[in-house]
Amino acid sequence: MRIIAILILVTVAFTAFSCCTGSGEDPVIGTWEWSDGKGYTEQYTFGEDSSFSAVALGSNFSGTWERVSRDHYLVTYAYRDDPLHNEILTENVHYDETTDAIYFPAHRRVA
Repeated sequence: MRIIAILILVTVAFTAFSCCTGSGEDPVIGTWEWSDGKGYTEQYTFGEDSSFSAVALGSNFSGTWERVSRDHYLVTYAYRDDPLHNEILTENVHYDETTDAIYFPAHRRVA
């Protein structure tokens, strides 16, 4: 009887742990920032709906992102400020789980 109680306890604990670990939210979702330390900053936002937006180099950008592998993403975007400038740009982005940073070079989460 004691062994059955232990097995039930282990099963319940395992089930509770597995339910808590997978929220399904991608680690890049949120806003990331890079600064040169002299007042210039860039911000990149990865939306839950795979939308992407950025404020960098004095311009605004918008587009989409997709997960290519566990820690690599493909971002496709264009200038928002100039509708006549419709060049589509793509970037490969790396997410480092250890430092919680994305690399374009490194950008830190701010929200």
